[in-house]
Amino acid sequence: MLLFIFLAAVSSAVDERAIYEPKALCAPEGSTVRINCTYKDQRGTTGVTELWFYGSVEYKTHPEGETIVYHTDKKLIANSHRQRVEFLGNKHTTCGIKISNVSREESGYYKFRYEEGWWIDSKWTDYKWTQLPGVKVTITGLKIKATPMTLKENEAVTLECQMNCSLTDRVFWFRKGQHLKETSQKLELQRASYEDHGSYWCQTGHVRSPSFLLNVFYAPRNVVITGHPTTGIEEGTSVTLNCTALANPPGRYTWVKENSGQVGSGDQLHISKFNASHAGSYHCEATNDYGTTNSTAVNLTVNENRNTSYALTAVLSLIILSGVSFGIFNFLRKRTQKTKQQKRETQGSKENVRDNVYEEVSAQKDKPVQPEEGQREEETLNYMTVQFKGNPDKKIQVKEQKKKAEEINGDVIYSSVFTK
Repeated sequence: MLLFIFLAAVSSAVDERAIYEPKALCAPEGSTVRINCTYKDQRGTTGVTELWFYGSVEYKTHPEGETIVYHTDKKLIANSHRQRVEFLGNKHTTCGIKISNVSREESGYYKFRYEEGWWIDSKWTDYKWTQLPGVKVTITGLKIKATPMTLKENEAVTLECQMNCSLTDRVFWFRKGQHLKETSQKLELQRASYEDHGSYWCQTGHVRSPSFLLNVFYAPRNVVITGHPTTGIEEGTSVTLNCTALANPPGRYTWVKENSGQVGSGDQLHISKFNASHAGSYHCEATNDYGTTNSTAVNLTVNENRNTSYALTAVLSLIILSGVSFGIFNFLRKRTQKTKQQKRETQGSKENVRDNVYEEVSAQKDKPVQPEEGQREEETLNYMTVQFKGNPDKKIQVKEQKKKAEEINGDVIYSSVFTK
């Protein structure tokens, strides 16, 4: 039985009803594959079925268990190929196909099959054949290989763009997204530097390789201190300094203060409450397995203008207070003098009042009182007292007695004048 199958396969191959071109091909992943095919068969013109299928077995004649990439009945085409396969043939002449965006899983043996049937003497007769062997299709991807795999700065390295089949198109190289001038399959770096560290890929046609990291080891460089503030720092405020460096592997950081030694570690130095004792020169040391590099020093200084402003404010405040105090004192002194003067003037007025009153009283004493017409005469007794509080010992009391009227009861009039 096995011998019969083998002979049938050989017979089909010898018949070579269809001719494939090429017999084998290799293509990068993501590209478009074309298989040319021609045949001649004039047995019939109706009821013809044409199909392509592939699988891992080279001499399999039936599509059962295989992937059908093209069929006259489109419903029988695999879902994965319905939109990607184009049939390039017509009946009894050409039978080529074109497959776009191929993947590695689509590698295998591709075969063309012809099916036809008709009635002869009331019997249905089948005419079917598959052209063997199929076309060996290899789908491969691009990849980059580095020699050597471990690289230190200033050493030489070669990057090679590889695939399982030969590269017929030009190869383009990219580093960190930037296109390089090299167009050969190999990219050679005579003295690798820290700038060469990064991601690379190669590309041919529309196919590109996965990114490849060229790992260049180097000592720390470009060590920089950042952070604010650094000058004119107010006492009691916080200060944060950051240290950054380019290094592979990453560096370890140490903070050093001049004349004080190490004051911290890590990529950040934080002073929560700055004072005069923190002022000084600081630098950062970055270290890895390949060396140590120091940053440029930065000086932290205290804000002296603030102390000066405090002193100036105090002096101005003292001057203002002194001026206000002097003004108040001068005002009170003048007011006191004015008050004393007013008292003296008042005292003189009192004495004048006393003399005037005394004169008036004396005048009244000498002047006779004339009774008004129509009124009965009455005898009146007047008392007048003049009291000077400035000199309480002095009193002038004047009693004036007039002639009494005929009436027994008389009137008494009291009059007092006080001077304050």
